[in-house]
Amino acid sequence: MATDDQDCPEVRLGALREGGLAPAIMALIERGVQQRPDQARALRLEVELQLEDIYPPVRIVFGDDGVLVEDGPAAAPGLRISGSLPDLAAMMVAPTLGGVPSPMNSRGRAAIGLFTSRRVRIQGRVGALRSFVSLIRL
Repeated sequence: MATDDQDCPEVRLGALREGGLAPAIMALIERGVQQRPDQARALRLEVELQLEDIYPPVRIVFGDDGVLVEDGPAAAPGLRISGSLPDLAAMMVAPTLGGVPSPMNSRGRAAIGLFTSRRVRIQGRVGALRSFVSLIRL
């Protein structure tokens, strides 16, 4: 775990919408950035989390100047993850193996089931998904 905040990219909150989850997602992203700053610095990606519930989408941009998290759709996402809030949370807590949910663990198998049943849908490169999931895992 990184202990020096100067080594970590800055995570900042952008535009907010009523009922949006950007502040909560920012906390998760910030935790991942603090634990894995090298990985966060290397990531260049725009992510859109589309929540099937009543929440607006969340846009996350990993760039040269840090990480921006805000409510609203992404302009040109390299990765779009769609699903319900509980299903996305289950994906975040699943143990990973090589950046994907581990089939050797019941929570990992449950997360794999979310993808195969299409309860969680992914659009984008598998490598982008692996990098993002390994950064935000809890």
